[in-house]
Amino acid sequence: MSVKETRGEILDQLNRLLTRSHDAEKGYQEASENVKDTELKSLFLTQSRQRGEFAMELDREIRTLGGEPDGSTSFVADLHRAWINIKSTFSSDDDKATVEECKRGDHEAIDDYNSVLQETDLVASTRELLLRQKQSIESAHASMARLALVV
Repeated sequence: MSVKETRGEILDQLNRLLTRSHDAEKGYQEASENVKDTELKSLFLTQSRQRGEFAMELDREIRTLGGEPDGSTSFVADLHRAWINIKSTFSSDDDKATVEECKRGDHEAIDDYNSVLQETDLVASTRELLLRQKQSIESAHASMARLALVV
């Protein structure tokens, strides 16, 4: 199933996850600023900090493998955050809309992690790191799915 990739291709995949982590960190920060509910604010800030930690771990892993980490966010995520701001400004149910968007972002992140884990020939330490991060994102996604039903 997995194709032998060059080191450069593996580093590109890890940089994609690094960018995704930066996106999620900023997205959750933005979400925390857009909700009224104090528990949601706290949850979103916790997720933002965790994604920042994921970014630092990926940054270290990329450097360990001899690569140069990309420290930016993606253009698509920047647009997504702008959309969350616009939507929450006009939505009467803005906390729910924000939770839904966080859930959607986590779902996309899980897809990205699955893609890298399934299609990339990783060293064991990198694979373990990605599996651990993916499990945390899956847990956050499940929390967002539950919250979307009650907010």
